[in-house]
Amino acid sequence: MNNSIKKQSRTVGVAGGFINQMMGNNSTTPKVGEGATILMYSDRHAYEVIEVSDCGNACVIRKMDTTFVGSAYGDERYTYKSNENNTTKNLEWNEKKQCWGQVSYSVEIIKSLDKKYYKKYGYGSTDILLKDYGIKSYQHLYSDPEADNYYNQMEIIEGLTKRYKNFNKVSIIFGIMEQYRDPSF
Repeated sequence: MNNSIKKQSRTVGVAGGFINQMMGNNSTTPKVGEGATILMYSDRHAYEVIEVSDCGNACVIRKMDTTFVGSAYGDERYTYKSNENNTTKNLEWNEKKQCWGQVSYSVEIIKSLDKKYYKKYGYGSTDILLKDYGIKSYQHLYSDPEADNYYNQMEIIEGLTKRYKNFNKVSIIFGIMEQYRDPSF
């Protein structure tokens, strides 16, 4: 287990609710079976930690089922229930950025190749690039050129496409599971 301190920080006074900004400045670490709270602008979303890597720099969290049990809007009491079918998020600690982030992967045209063609040909350069690689159209970069949905993944084509890692910063506090909706909105 990596014992280095993971200190997240949010700039206070820039955007979002003051309490969430302050809560975002923490050095909590994920532990399996404990709660986690994703801090949004002013709302909070309850999760549970279901996996932590041996080094402690990666974890998987799962959304909790929450039921509002307060008496009125502004009375933010909830019950929490684990649900194996709920969505999960893969998070990693980024030492350079000093924050946790959601990690995903995408297959895209190689960025340097795309820039090179755009610089040479300008608007419409992608069509020229694809023709140079024997691809009929942009649709034919996908596993099913006829499909029209979000889940249709671009294929990896040697020298043309590449798998990229995407990192999106997440403001999170571990050890606390809290659902909250800001009553002022």
